[in-house]
Amino acid sequence: MKENKNSNINEDVWKIRNSIKEHENIKDEIIEYIEMKEDIDKTTKEMWISDSKGFYYNIVGAWEMLSSVSKGNMKHEDSLKHFLYTAESALAQTISELKALNEEKASMLVLQAKRIFEKCYNEIFNMLKEISPEIKVIKYIDKVEKVSENEFNLRCSECGKVSVVFRIGTWTYTKKESLIIKGITHEVALSIEHAKTIFELLENEDLAQVYLIVDQHPSCEGIDAYCPECDKIYCWEHYNVKEEYDDGFYDCSYGTCPKGHKRMIDD
Repeated sequence: MKENKNSNINEDVWKIRNSIKEHENIKDEIIEYIEMKEDIDKTTKEMWISDSKGFYYNIVGAWEMLSSVSKGNMKHEDSLKHFLYTAESALAQTISELKALNEEKASMLVLQAKRIFEKCYNEIFNMLKEISPEIKVIKYIDKVEKVSENEFNLRCSECGKVSVVFRIGTWTYTKKESLIIKGITHEVALSIEHAKTIFELLENEDLAQVYLIVDQHPSCEGIDAYCPECDKIYCWEHYNVKEEYDDGFYDCSYGTCPKGHKRMIDD
């Protein structure tokens, strides 16, 4: 009976190939359209074509990981999700580039790309949920994990994944000892003088106060993985991060928590 079930799952995974083919076709249409544009310089064309290939090949990568997961290789589940999120980001960039052309053909390609991507994305994600074993309910007693005197982790309140790391170290860009904060969208460094205060607040799990301190830093939107209204931490997946592009260039990222609270988390 188990062999029959596995066989059916493998067949269902293979059937997604039809949607993958649609994805390939729209990718080729977009590339052909870009190549024919005489008012776009060669460098821009190459960049836009690369973006168009990106959202297709990352979907293919997700599908290949799905095939592996369906055979019991659950270690590839995170890679699958990474491919999907990267594909979504590449699609957003491609859509922004096409919209910048402000032509009827470009608008039509945008609508087709959105429809085909959503279909393929949902087929892969829904199949993943069917394949994945039931996730045991785990109670994470501490939302703040003290790794050492010089490092703290903040875990996603939904799945427990480490989503923010506070640590004292030498920052790559300044070569100075700093309080480095690595979140779900970016990494920043605060002056080492903030470490004692922030670590004491983390010891007491006072995320709201830590957020206010970090929010004063000019290069970040507070703690990117933190929802102030929930007073909770979320990973990339559970904060439902969406990147936005303007004329093909990265603009910002928004996070929407499971309760629907939305805010800009990277600018």
